[in-house]
Parts: sequence; structure tokens; C-alpha cells
Amino acid sequence: MALRDRLEDMLSFTAVARALSFADAARELGISASALSRRIARLEDALGTALLRRTTRHVSLTEAGTLYLERCTDVLTRVEDAEALVSGLAEEPRGRLRVAVPNLFGQLQVAPLLPDFLRRYPRIGLEFSFMDRYVDLVQERFDVAIRIGALTDSSLVVRRLATNHRLIVAAPSYLRGRRPLAKPEDLAHHTCLYFSLLTDGQAWNLQRGEEQVTARGRPVLVADNAEALRQAAVAGCGVTVLATFLIAEDLRAGRLVRVLEGWSVPDTGIFAVHPPGRLVPSKVRAFVSFLAERYAGTPPWERVGERRSGA
Repeated sequence: MALRDRLEDMLSFTAVARALSFADAARELGISASALSRRIARLEDALGTALLRRTTRHVSLTEAGTLYLERCTDVLTRVEDAEALVSGLAEEPRGRLRVAVPNLFGQLQVAPLLPDFLRRYPRIGLEFSFMDRYVDLVQERFDVAIRIGALTDSSLVVRRLATNHRLIVAAPSYLRGRRPLAKPEDLAHHTCLYFSLLTDGQAWNLQRGEEQVTARGRPVLVADNAEALRQAAVAGCGVTVLATFLIAEDLRAGRLVRVLEGWSVPDTGIFAVHPPGRLVPSKVRAFVSFLAERYAGTPPWERVGERRSGA
């Protein structure tokens, strides 16, 4: 079968699979239902398997049809992007963009930017998933994901968007009347709030210049949700380590202050990742470039004053 015919048949199959109706798909494609039926039959003969179950009233996908639809969608999207690239239409990105973002970072630092993005690119439709679990971009059919911390999948295309600064902080109400926090070993006399998903667990690796130490306090709260730790810290429950994208407003308002002056937690990165390919869809390039532009230099959450403790 010629490549042109195969693409035509894939497009026809995709139309039927989405509409679950030969009549509706034929109208969408501007051909007769009988011509559409012949295309599907030709495709099934070439593949040696049934893609659709047809009765007088219903059309449904077989297991092979469900798998083939995923691949067809990917192939046809790539063809459309290739045509846009060479025809000059890539200057106006279009299509549905599926994005996975970490829950809190997405809510605080990505969601507020989306109205501007949609105004700039009115032909892109966004589908966002806010979640903290690792997603397989290819298997789950995401176009792009935002990831924070160490990257483990070397097969993905990566663009660093910003540095993820984490600070050692506590509420002024907690610090009043307690032993000063001048050096890491002082944490042993303080209650601490720990993020359970970190690899170092109930300890913090701190550095000052070339000096590195591991410090521990008395855990009073261990949680897998950073917002829970932030609320407990603001309420005066103990010392914690949190990212500046989460606590920037608390620092500005004085609800939290930095402690252990001179000591810091190693920075990590905030990245945009997407599947590899010779032709990256224009919608993906537009979204990643948009975020890189907004986070360039000093990202917005770092552009706030902060009060420092003398503890």
C-alpha cells in the first residue's frame, strides 16, 4: 500500500474511532459512507486484524483498534506539525496540548500564567493535570511535563526553566524564647517538619561554602505534602525546609523567616521535559519557550523581599 493511501486510511480510521459512527465520520471527511467503509476494510486487510466492531446500530473499537488509534493520533499529529513547519504555519501554534505539572508548583506558579498564554496562542487548547506522581509522557500521552529535582529519564528532551531554591525557615512565633539556631547541630534542640518524599528523609544536608553536614531535629510532623508543612511552620510548630516558590509570600509578609544564617540546602532545578523527535510540535515549543521567558533571570517568586531572623 502506498504511503499516501496508508495515511488516508489512518485519517479515516481516526475519524470513525472518534465519532463511533461511519455516517458522522463520512460527513466530517466529505466522502460517502461506502467509500469510508472501503478505506477501513483496506486498512484492516493490510494490518491483518479487525480494528472496529460494527453492528447495524453501533460501532466500537477492538483491543487492536484502541492501540492503533493511539499510534495513529501520534503519527497524524507529527504529519500536521511537519506540514506546518515547512508551510510557515508553525508561526501560529495550534492543537490540544496535554501538560503534567507538580501540584503545588502548578497551582502557584504555572496556573496564573495560563490566561496570558491562551491570549498569545488562541489556537492552542490546554489540558492540564496537576499531580505529584511521576508520569510516563509517552505511555500516558502527555506532550510536556514540568519536573522539579533530579531527572532520571535520559531519553527525554530537557530544558531548564529555573533554579529551585529551598530555604531553612521557621515562624517568628516559634523562635521567640527558644535556643538560638546558629549552627546545624542546634537543630537537635528544635522540633522539625519534614517532607517525607525527599531521599534524605528525616535529615537535611546543609552546606556553607565547601563545608557540608547532615543535621537532624526532633520530628513532630512528617508529610508528603509541602503545603501541610508550610501551614504547620506558619503556625509556629517548628523548623522546616521549603521551596521559595511556595513560601515567597510568607517571607515577604514576615510569617516565616530564614534561620541558620549562612547555611543552605543544595539547589535543584525546575525543568520542562518532552518526548524526543526530529520535529517537535510547535505547540510544545511555544509552551516551553513561554515558561522560559516568564522565569528568565530571577523568577517571579524570587522577586520579593524577605525578612531574616537574627536567631
